[in-house]
Amino acid sequence: MRKRKYTPLSNDDYVHITDDDGTPVALIHNIVATTQVWSNILPINLQHIADVLPNSYYDRQRFAAITIRIQNPTCTALLFTSGKLVLTGCRGWMECILASLHIVQMLRRYNPHVEFMVIDNTIQNIVAHVCTPLAQGTKLDLDAMYQAHGVQCTYQPQLFPGLIYRPDNSPIVLICFYSGNIVVTGGKCTADIEQGWRKLWPLVRQFIL
Repeated sequence: MRKRKYTPLSNDDYVHITDDDGTPVALIHNIVATTQVWSNILPINLQHIADVLPNSYYDRQRFAAITIRIQNPTCTALLFTSGKLVLTGCRGWMECILASLHIVQMLRRYNPHVEFMVIDNTIQNIVAHVCTPLAQGTKLDLDAMYQAHGVQCTYQPQLFPGLIYRPDNSPIVLICFYSGNIVVTGGKCTADIEQGWRKLWPLVRQFIL
């Protein structure tokens, strides 16, 4: 098991976390997953659910799903009439499953005459954050990175301050900023994030100047 070093920053906004080999750690902070909820009555009556379910919001004129928020685990979900449930805000696979089960229990409690059951749960995207340790006076040189890898990059600083790097033969995408903060996205499992970032770190490190 790798040892990790934690270095808090002066403003307490982020913490540098590095493995024993010096690789900054990608911390997962959001998972987008989809769950299929089976019901014996389809389509699901979202208006009725919105009327009885706490912490929910539904406006069918603006969006086709009801928004449901739960606290444990912290999650926001979108439920469609087909039974499709989109989960955001979880930080782990088990949290996604627990959130799905929690929402189904709520649906059963407030709709006692309708059956609900979780039959599938799939991760669609994992988003992680890396805080690279920059020495004083250095930055992540996005201009140099774009010049060297322009084919794989999208960089329009007048529209968005980050450089989007889509490496070949990799499941992940990096969104890099001058500050050294990097968003790692596109993974379908934690191994995609961890291994994908570990392979790309030597390349990114070249542009810390």
